[in-house]
Amino acid sequence: MPIVDDENILHDAILSADFNHHFRKSFSGNIVDENDNFWYISQEYELANFVALMESNIGVPLGRILHNSAADSFEFILQPFSSNKFGFFAKKNRLRMLTKMWQVYGWGSFGINGHAINSSVHPSVISGFYLAMLEFHYAARKKIQWRQLSDNLIVCELEDLDKSLSGIQTLSDMPWAIASSPVNHHSDRLLEKQDLGWSIDGKQSYVLPCDLINRLIFNAGGYMDNVKKSVDVLWQINGFDSRFVTSVKCVLQSCKELFLASDVYVFLNENNDWQAIIDRYLKPFGFGSLDFVESITDTDFFTVKLQPNAILAIGKLVGLWERANGKQAVSKVQLTDASFSIEIKSLLNYN
Repeated sequence: MPIVDDENILHDAILSADFNHHFRKSFSGNIVDENDNFWYISQEYELANFVALMESNIGVPLGRILHNSAADSFEFILQPFSSNKFGFFAKKNRLRMLTKMWQVYGWGSFGINGHAINSSVHPSVISGFYLAMLEFHYAARKKIQWRQLSDNLIVCELEDLDKSLSGIQTLSDMPWAIASSPVNHHSDRLLEKQDLGWSIDGKQSYVLPCDLINRLIFNAGGYMDNVKKSVDVLWQINGFDSRFVTSVKCVLQSCKELFLASDVYVFLNENNDWQAIIDRYLKPFGFGSLDFVESITDTDFFTVKLQPNAILAIGKLVGLWERANGKQAVSKVQLTDASFSIEIKSLLNYN
């Protein structure tokens, strides 16, 4: 998703090179790091709006659940680096690596001593990332409390815990969450440096691990009492572990509503050019797991690969469908051993 420069160079060459070296991009559009972790691009306010929608749909506050999911997801990403040899100046070199990671991810800046974070990322999420980073840096478990002092300033208080680091749990009951993808070449994005990270085409943005959303599904799996009834009507999902049905539905609905709240307009041509829509509105943000299959009468059919970005991609796809058709959709999501099968039709036709 490169920007188009005029005679003035708008992007930061060094930052863009660091990002494109750190991340690879498959021909399908997925954003993958060197350890096969999937990421996606989130623009400013999208994460905060998603969290608000998710809390509304699932009916419970998500602050601590979201924080723990973020901490676990970044700990999982950092885990392979624990065996790295950092040399005589290990702490300094390790901190240099972590600082560069934050810059590449677009997460802003942090203080290792004063425990202050300057970031546009949601406070529950960025404080979770920060906790995982400190535990990796010091190789010890810590307890964190955070306070948001302004829109972008968070101050944390840390306590040592008498616990050793152990391996993070894999999401083995969620078959799409641990899949890998063949990656073909380095990314080619041009980033504009900002005080709190970077932007693309002037829009403040950052990357988030898809594992964050899958761990949110996992950790919120037990909350069912206050879920909006409309969520059950609009989503029919089959083949999932029963523990995750409700949280998957709520994530799907929240992703759909997040897209519908945007100012993006979608136009289909007479040939139902859904693949072109996917290429334009989903792949540039790291959602490259979808394929259009066919349209039959009043129903559109898609397949989605078993990859860590799948649930996000499906939710946004249905948002695209509703925006393009001007109708509310009822969506059937079937999980099989090989892929997700998606059927989308108008709620009016379904009734």
